Amino acid sequence: MRQPFRVSVLAQCAVVGLTLSCGSLDRRDATTGNVIFLHPDGTGLNHWSAARMYWQGPDGVLEWDRLPEMAVYRGHMADQLTATSNGGATTHAFGIKVQGPGSFGKDGTRPMRSLSGYGGSIMREAANAGHPVGIVNDGDVAEPGTGAFLAQVDDRYNGTEIVRQMLEGRPEADDAGPVVILGGGERFFLPEGTPRCTDEVRLDCAVHTDPVDGGGPNRTDGRNLLEEAVQAGWLVARTRGEFERLREALAVDPAYAPKVLGLFAADDIFNDVPEEQLIRLGLVDDTRVPDDRRGRLVIWGDRAGTLGYDPPTAAEMTEVALTVLERHSRERGTPFLLVVEVESTDNLPNANNAVGALRALGRSDDVIAVARQFQETRPATLVLTAADSDASGLQVFSPPRLDAAGLVAGISGNPTGRPDERVLHTLDGIEGRHTPPFTAAPDATGRALPFAIAWSGAEDVAGGVLARAQGLNAPLLGTLFSERFDNTDVYRMMYLTMFGELLPPSGTTTERAVD
Repeated sequence: MRQPFRVSVLAQCAVVGLTLSCGSLDRRDATTGNVIFLHPDGTGLNHWSAARMYWQGPDGVLEWDRLPEMAVYRGHMADQLTATSNGGATTHAFGIKVQGPGSFGKDGTRPMRSLSGYGGSIMREAANAGHPVGIVNDGDVAEPGTGAFLAQVDDRYNGTEIVRQMLEGRPEADDAGPVVILGGGERFFLPEGTPRCTDEVRLDCAVHTDPVDGGGPNRTDGRNLLEEAVQAGWLVARTRGEFERLREALAVDPAYAPKVLGLFAADDIFNDVPEEQLIRLGLVDDTRVPDDRRGRLVIWGDRAGTLGYDPPTAAEMTEVALTVLERHSRERGTPFLLVVEVESTDNLPNANNAVGALRALGRSDDVIAVARQFQETRPATLVLTAADSDASGLQVFSPPRLDAAGLVAGISGNPTGRPDERVLHTLDGIEGRHTPPFTAAPDATGRALPFAIAWSGAEDVAGGVLARAQGLNAPLLGTLFSERFDNTDVYRMMYLTMFGELLPPSGTTTERAVD
């Protein structure tokens, strides 16, 4: 690690008009450290408020609340006000505003350089400079929030090419790879027609099929990337049992530092469809007690008795990723970069699945707890969290409108003064429409109040998002970035911490084209 700052970051900046103009810090004067970027996708202030009410009570405190530094996040794209997942992730990874539609490690289909001038993302620059890097996602690992840090493609849905680049590097680039990849997306690693594993887990069979649509392996090039990964030195885990054996091996041997590829679902680890559809599909766990705040619906993993049952949580995967990365970091003598996306906090609200959204937010808060605990014993670490947009405009409605049976009813909206144009908005209870309301955890006086969830629609919107941080360089959110924290500033914060250089604010996307 380099020596602590001997100059003030703010002393390097001047206000030019309404724009902060910052010179580069001398690398010799800067402390560098680990970066943990947490991306609970789609989480606006409204989501966190709902999560607090449900899990801790309206007077309670989340782990998210305990992150000491904050700034209002501005997430617009180069060509639209609401971010796309792929455009937002590319902006975080490159520090450059890009087109919303289509961008995945590129500006649309146009290659570009990052804010530092490097021909790739901050994760590729870090890995190729010798830093251990890794990703975690409770969706599939090819999701933009993790995939855009390692791959550059013309089509965000080309998962088979995205994961190939993760393992092998980008076309015509001599890329050093990550040391940990944990999430879903097994189907992108296996060829079409790969049989389902039955009694024994093998590399030539698929552990997972999608419990909603039954989908499985879909590579069309005939390659089995799992077999190739093992030959290249990766440890592959795909079940809860294999994950637990990995955790045990890490606990037993403090020097054990494998490269880990964990794939715990065919696609996303969660089932991002409405509550009513989960019930129709039989994805219900009736063994749960009535007061279990998780509810009966099977949101993560597959049905009981399958190999995909009880997958690792995002927090568990993050804990393992941090252990692996720290050990590689010690071996190399360089800080690490970890990007964790909780994709379920976006997809489940987009499915208007209220109980799934609340559970996903609880799981995201668990990830923040893991990161905070790690940082508190490793001061030279930045924990930074932000979302690129607000998923479906979730709002708490309390007291909820109930029908004669005590079930959540609808509310009127968008009045025009004409009764025949009356619009009725449905509300969600614990299992969707026309079900009992949620009950918040008790407040400071012990009252447990009911509520329902309302949605603005089934799409992402440009809502109120906060960036929050703890650790190395985190106070910049309350100083340098107190008036303006742009989505490009996620990159600048990470770059300062990884490389000890505060880059000037981003210009336009057209200034960073690759020659």
